[in-house]
Amino acid sequence: MKTLKALLFLFVGTFIFSTSVQAKETYLVSHELIKSMSKEDVEAYWKEHGIPKFILPVDYGVDIYELVYMAPWVDGTMIKASGIYYVPKTKNGKVLSTAVYHHGTTLAIDRGDIFKNAQYGIALGLATDGFLSLVPDYYGLGKGEKTHLYQHVWSEAMSTIYMLYAVNELNQQLNVKANSDVYLTGYSQGGHATMSAHKYLQELNDPRFQVVASAPMSGAYDMSGAQAKVMFEVYPQPFYLPYLLVSYQTAYKYWDGDIYEVFKSPYDSISKVYLDGTHYYEDFNKAIPNIPADILKPEHVEEFKRDPNYPIKKRIEENNIYEWIPKSPTMFCYCSSDDQVSGENSVVAYNYMKKNGAKSVRKKNLSDTFDHNECAMFAVIETKFFFDNIRKGKRNPEKGNRFKRFLIAKYKNREEKKVIAKRNEKALQTEGLRTEAQK
Repeated sequence: MKTLKALLFLFVGTFIFSTSVQAKETYLVSHELIKSMSKEDVEAYWKEHGIPKFILPVDYGVDIYELVYMAPWVDGTMIKASGIYYVPKTKNGKVLSTAVYHHGTTLAIDRGDIFKNAQYGIALGLATDGFLSLVPDYYGLGKGEKTHLYQHVWSEAMSTIYMLYAVNELNQQLNVKANSDVYLTGYSQGGHATMSAHKYLQELNDPRFQVVASAPMSGAYDMSGAQAKVMFEVYPQPFYLPYLLVSYQTAYKYWDGDIYEVFKSPYDSISKVYLDGTHYYEDFNKAIPNIPADILKPEHVEEFKRDPNYPIKKRIEENNIYEWIPKSPTMFCYCSSDDQVSGENSVVAYNYMKKNGAKSVRKKNLSDTFDHNECAMFAVIETKFFFDNIRKGKRNPEKGNRFKRFLIAKYKNREEKKVIAKRNEKALQTEGLRTEAQK
């Protein structure tokens, strides 16, 4: 196996990363204003999508840019990466903090229409409330080069850090004033990317970019433990496993030969088709077994279970992202009933950090009812309250406005009841069909 080569790649990439900061090179390749929204435009957008202003206030219009920038690849060469940047239309040279939103898993390279994607609406919401707001595409997505490295700590962190460098250059061109405060958040894969960016930014300790608060939401931080368990049972997103295996082969070359050799036929050919960057994960899921491990040849499943040094197991362990200690306030948002990313990931991360001396980490189990998608909205709301309180300098950043929390609690309770009723109805229908079939 080519473990040594992979380590050399990582070393070279890290070396380029550390020395390039000192060299003050230019990373911004291009920027394009893709939309300018007035305050009234944002208010109309909020009304159209039913977004309450008491959660995401509309204080400013926003200019939205697409950026292309340079960042290091795993072999030390520089490649193009891209992302979306939201700039509030403030007056009188107001100095602003920066927020980075890391989006969830996507299979297709094209990000699509950002005005129809709720995750970009979160970034817009942060901007209209006075944050300079970034959404990195991650390597290989958007207008970036190479292929996406799924759930890969180092490249997730680099896509964020080098976008911050590019944004810093653009701010000077636009005469936008930013302080050093950086807020980090993201959902699902974005939670994993949030943790990755936080860890590397903390280690970098660049005075221009200091993490003051971080809110990773429903991420797979314990890849080899809590999250690995779901690969051997019925799972709603089985495409995660082939996506991961192929991504790590690209990053590490851990498998001698063609990685698709470990896949059963016809899933080797099927996976090649759906991992070409033009397909959507819903279609991929329909084409493969709903138990992810069933896509693999049995001998490889057994090796994974038996051998602690099995190559893919080692690479997955390297991309766990909880064994470190954040210095700034960090809040894990999750739902214990999450059907895609086990809530245990957040518990494992929180417990490790607290046990090893972290003084400002928190965990929030938002629901024992919601699944992964249903949990997202309430995780975002909790994160916004958290950031607002940090920005206002409140001693307890979890509390927030009592009236707002009262309204959200009532709404959440109502939504949980709807979810439970819908599931009970579905269970009764299933039981009825089963009884009918037995007759």
